[in-house]
Amino acid sequence: MTDVPRQAVDLEVDLLHWGGGTAEPLRIFYGKVSGADVANWYAEHGANLFSENIRVVIPRSEINTGMAQTVREIPERFGYYNNGITILADAIKTSPGGLLNRDVLRIGLESASVVNGAQTASTLGSLLGTPEETNLSRVFVITKCIEVPADDPSIARGITRYANTQNEVSSQDFAFLDEQQHRLARELGSLGYEYVIRQAEQPSTDDPGAIIYLRDAAVGLACAAADVGLAVTAKREVSRLFAQTGTEYGRIFNPGTDPLLLLRSVAILRKVDTTLNRLASGASGVELGVAVHGRLVIAHEVMQRASRASMSDPAWDLDGFLDSTPKVVESIANSLSAFFPENSYPGNVFKNRGRVVELLADAGVNH
Repeated sequence: MTDVPRQAVDLEVDLLHWGGGTAEPLRIFYGKVSGADVANWYAEHGANLFSENIRVVIPRSEINTGMAQTVREIPERFGYYNNGITILADAIKTSPGGLLNRDVLRIGLESASVVNGAQTASTLGSLLGTPEETNLSRVFVITKCIEVPADDPSIARGITRYANTQNEVSSQDFAFLDEQQHRLARELGSLGYEYVIRQAEQPSTDDPGAIIYLRDAAVGLACAAADVGLAVTAKREVSRLFAQTGTEYGRIFNPGTDPLLLLRSVAILRKVDTTLNRLASGASGVELGVAVHGRLVIAHEVMQRASRASMSDPAWDLDGFLDSTPKVVESIANSLSAFFPENSYPGNVFKNRGRVVELLADAGVNH
């Protein structure tokens, strides 16, 4: 797959409850491999283990953190939660008579490379020498080993490509499993709004004003929070609002989340966006940067002027507040532009909570 010479990696793999063994069109073996074995592969070979993988090892990510947490808390379930590992090899060797025992099979992989599952292998390897190491023997990883001809790299390229381009399950998709989302859908439905939780789901109504999308709801609620840090998080990495290993999701979606607050935060957010789009069309320099990158922080400040209590009150005059919003948005944007730090890029400033807090204080726009 690559024209760059690499260090050959040979692996001894013990497959439990294995299957396969057929030679046409390609020879393949699959089964369970101990998490301790996978960890030791990584400890011995490091990055050479993934020389043909289209992805490099990501040292810190939500997925890696989740895998480590599973090993720590429920190692027996790791194999059920994990997508497994795919290994390509120039040759697969088996011992005489070894194919007769379906319980366990030792195979030798010559010039092997993990083409899918780099994060799995590296995460398990990183747990060696930690308290979680003792749990690795209770982990299993579904592993596929495929023998590919070294003289036809197109086959390896194809396997690697399609092993890494399956539909990705994002952190937002897991929100569909949360009963609070379905509660909000019912309550918003009673108010005449359709709440779309799943990303690929098509709303049944043709009225865009009656549709609330989950991501818009999360960003709106983040901006409505008292802590500007949630708005900054939404700007920097909106997926963090749905992360199963973080605290942000539970802060905005919980049994106390009010459907009126959600609905009105989205309405205000949309009004702020419309206003800033208008301002951006005639702006340049810092003013343009603030209008483009400061949207969520400005929306946060606008909502703080309304207060969460008012936004949750059925008697509150939302229409009247929306009518006054453009003037407030323009005032805040002008103040932020006037006090914006010199030689700073707005796209970076509005992703940093500390710098945002400092800018709000300097501009005197704190609620």
